[in-house]
Amino acid sequence: MKVAKKIAIGLLILLVVVIGAAAALPFIFKDKLHKVAIEEINKTINAKVDFGSVSLTLFRSFPNFSFSLRDFSVTGIDDFEGIPLASGESVDFTVDLLSILNGGNPVRIQSVHLEKPKINILVLEDGRANYDIAKPSEAPEPEAEAPPTNVEVKLKKYSIAGADIVYDDRSGGTYVNIEQLNHEGSGNFSLDVMDLETHTDMAAFTVQQGAIPYLKKAKTTLDANFLIDQINSKYTLKDNKLVINEFELSADGFVQMLEEDINMDLTFSTPQNDFKQLWSLIPNAYIQGYENVKADGKFEFSGQAKGTYNGEKEQYPAFDIHIGVDNAKVKYPDLPLGITNIQALVDIKSPSSSFDDMTINAPRFNLRIGKNPIKARFTLETPISDPDVDADVEGVLNLAELMQAFPMEGYEQLSGIISADVTAQTRLSYIEQQDYERVNMAGDMTINQLKYKSSGMPAVLIRNAAMNFTPKHVGIEQFDAQLGKSDLQASGTIDNILAYFSPKKTMTGNMRVRSRYFDANEWLTSTEPAATPAPATSVTPETESAEGEAAAERPFDRFDFTLDGEAGEIIYEDYHIKNAAVKGNVKPNRMEIQSLGAVIGDSDIKADGLVTNAFDYLYGDAVLGGDINLSSKLLNLNQFMTSEEGAAAPAATTATQAPATTEGLEPIVVPANIDMRINADIRKLIYTNMELNDLRGTLVVKDQAVVLDETTAKTLGGSIGLAGSYDSKDKDNPGFSMKFDLNKMDFQKAFNTFNSFQKLAPIGKFIEGIFNTSLIMDGKLGKDLMPQYNTLNVQGFLQTINGVVKGFKPLQSVGNALNVDYLKDNLKLENTKNWFEVKNGALELKDFDYKVKDIAMTIGGKHAISQDMDYHIKTRIPRKLLESNAVGAAAGSALNALQGEASKLGINLKQSEFVNVMVNLTGNITNPKVKLKLLGGEGEEKSVVEAAKDEAKQQLQQKLDEGKTKAKETATKAVDSAKTVVKKEVDKAAEDLTKKAKEAAKDKIGGVLDSTAQKKVDKVLEGAGKEGTDKIKENLDKFNPFKKKKDKDGNK
Repeated sequence: MKVAKKIAIGLLILLVVVIGAAAALPFIFKDKLHKVAIEEINKTINAKVDFGSVSLTLFRSFPNFSFSLRDFSVTGIDDFEGIPLASGESVDFTVDLLSILNGGNPVRIQSVHLEKPKINILVLEDGRANYDIAKPSEAPEPEAEAPPTNVEVKLKKYSIAGADIVYDDRSGGTYVNIEQLNHEGSGNFSLDVMDLETHTDMAAFTVQQGAIPYLKKAKTTLDANFLIDQINSKYTLKDNKLVINEFELSADGFVQMLEEDINMDLTFSTPQNDFKQLWSLIPNAYIQGYENVKADGKFEFSGQAKGTYNGEKEQYPAFDIHIGVDNAKVKYPDLPLGITNIQALVDIKSPSSSFDDMTINAPRFNLRIGKNPIKARFTLETPISDPDVDADVEGVLNLAELMQAFPMEGYEQLSGIISADVTAQTRLSYIEQQDYERVNMAGDMTINQLKYKSSGMPAVLIRNAAMNFTPKHVGIEQFDAQLGKSDLQASGTIDNILAYFSPKKTMTGNMRVRSRYFDANEWLTSTEPAATPAPATSVTPETESAEGEAAAERPFDRFDFTLDGEAGEIIYEDYHIKNAAVKGNVKPNRMEIQSLGAVIGDSDIKADGLVTNAFDYLYGDAVLGGDINLSSKLLNLNQFMTSEEGAAAPAATTATQAPATTEGLEPIVVPANIDMRINADIRKLIYTNMELNDLRGTLVVKDQAVVLDETTAKTLGGSIGLAGSYDSKDKDNPGFSMKFDLNKMDFQKAFNTFNSFQKLAPIGKFIEGIFNTSLIMDGKLGKDLMPQYNTLNVQGFLQTINGVVKGFKPLQSVGNALNVDYLKDNLKLENTKNWFEVKNGALELKDFDYKVKDIAMTIGGKHAISQDMDYHIKTRIPRKLLESNAVGAAAGSALNALQGEASKLGINLKQSEFVNVMVNLTGNITNPKVKLKLLGGEGEEKSVVEAAKDEAKQQLQQKLDEGKTKAKETATKAVDSAKTVVKKEVDKAAEDLTKKAKEAAKDKIGGVLDSTAQKKVDKVLEGAGKEGTDKIKENLDKFNPFKKKKDKDGNK
């Protein structure tokens, strides 16, 4: 008993230790595994990887660790910024415990499980793929060993549960959507040669190529076993069975993944030949309760593919496919009619890597719906180089009977008659060479009263349409349709319809299109524009209506047509476009516009020129380019701006209405992927509250920005020159950089038009007259289209040609302080030249000289956007002007104050000709504050100089009298000689006396104030001012509208 008790106690202790270790070890090694996961991800992936929590446990897969990453996601960067590649609830790893305990060995992964992943694969038209995220490996040194890895994959099994996968290949037009995929595989991946057993099932499998759906929400299962040679990357099929809906297929052979190629040798066939299985593949045919569908007949389906595949080299394996249907029929239990006499034989053979060697031979295709038979045959050879077609089709398709014989999911109404009797036996080259004797093409095809209505889309009525086939062309004799609210009529010709079969050939022809009213909004999907090439569909199964959108929405894109189109009215978004007309030549990536005209709101537009890449821009991510000549009698840009509610601003400004304000408008967002040049000639343009007349210039639209170059216009009684750029990359705060040259502009009109003028130069409200200015400015715009003044930088020059300042309170305060009436009001400004600069939210006026009657002034300073002022005015005022205005105690207070200050400094202003006064003007416009500061006196007192001159005259007269006395005793010549000598002596004496008088006057006046303050003032007013104006001049001369500014990171 004691022994048993001891054993039991020992086992209990061991169990507690094991359980404790199982609970503790995950916490001990959690940080290590988390670190390893982050390190390995960063080593290998160029993408944004994120995951939520990390969990570890020993209990789930004892004695190994279970390591889980919850809520993981992989999101693209660079070209695929913000586009999801993968996400899921969790990814679970089973990790060998011993590999963790032994710190010197890599962590060994034994199994992987993905729970509800969502995979979104996007391939752009140029081949760029969002799954290409592996970091390029650096080539190791020739003799260097590969660096050790922290992870070793030794899988024994893997699994995926509840996956949703989208594959959207826009380069090849292929779209695949898989919903609720479950997959599991097991095998010993540590062996070089191994058996892998897999099972896969999908709730819905959709495949679409171009506009043709091959599978639609097909229920799919695959059980496949493989023999895998990991050393040679060879995968050989063993037992396998693929079931799509009820269609069963098996295959034999292998696929080998080589360094650049894929080598294959595969054969496939159907073990069963019941026609009902084949019929289940047709989109919409496989419905709930398909087991109750009655179908008779047999079919054959087989094929093979052998050779090498390399998409980049356009190398393809040889293949052939055989399909045969004999005397089949089908009847749905809930539909009154059936489809009978189904006969088909199709052989597709491609014996080489060149698709030009491929042949399609369908000598028989027959069926009957209701009482109407349809029969056709089709043969195609050399489809790439010179399509050779031998085909005919004859029959009548009653769409109302089709609705009664086949389940049409999503169709609310379908009726009408399509009739065809067409024969074609020719080559494309015969048509192109106009060798019509060798072209056998005849017949016609008609559509009558076709009515079509699907859920969520407008009703379509094709009243009648007729196509006539002749050796020269296919003529569209008539097309008359009602598309929802819109009407459409068309006619034209297709010159070489066989080009449809060759991906390297282009169809040519001409088209004439007319419409009285066309509402484009009915046919547009409401999607937000993407800043990056976003996927065309969501990976979530709830958005099934979008499936195949990228592939389906892009129409046939190999055409070269002459177009003549007119529309009475077009509704697009919030715009009503009237009298639209266009003539030109249209190709997918080149549109030559001979003439285009339209009226939008109260604006008329005419254009001609070239547009490139329009097709690839609409259906891909190509850059829309072009060179357009645009003209207009009236172009109101306000109607193209969006309001705060998101709608376009109404065309509120007409020729007779007052200009619109900026209230409720938002900046224009320039679309991405545009590189276009527009040469404009506009008689009248309205933008916000400004009107421009006779506008001529060039707009370059590129990189979400608009650049103005060499643009001129007339406005506000003068003329304007514009250059600069508007950048909307930051749509909430677009940037701008502009240069303005305004000539003979009216102050009052400019002040009432430019909001920035009101903010930066409030004095303009009080000036009547004409001015010129040249300035450069840059900054950010807010949502109200106004500059964000804290970001605004302005430099420029203002010349007042003639003007009068009236009622400006700061000047009135200066005039009152100096007691000078003509400074208070009606101050004339003639030919003033002012340099200015705006930075840090304040306008700085560079020092300039100006003289009002006898008062000379040097004016400079700054004021903030808040209208707080800080100006200095250095004045040189005649002293007698101050004395003459000193009437009454109040009137003389300014002079008395200056004289008091002069006395303290030892200056006698009474003997100065001029008084130098610094006027400091602060406060704001409505409440200015004036402070006077004496700088000193200047000039000699006139009475002192006159006294010196009188004394010199008296001495001169005395000398002359003495000379006269001597003259009596000498001859006339001697008198003249003496007179000359005396005059020289008198002149020298007068000069000495005058000099002494000046020195005496200077001593009496006290001179100009020789102080530190005076020197500092002169330095500021002279040196700094000149340096600032020179810099502004340089910037004005060097302004380049195409130059990109650097951002805060130093990038352009």
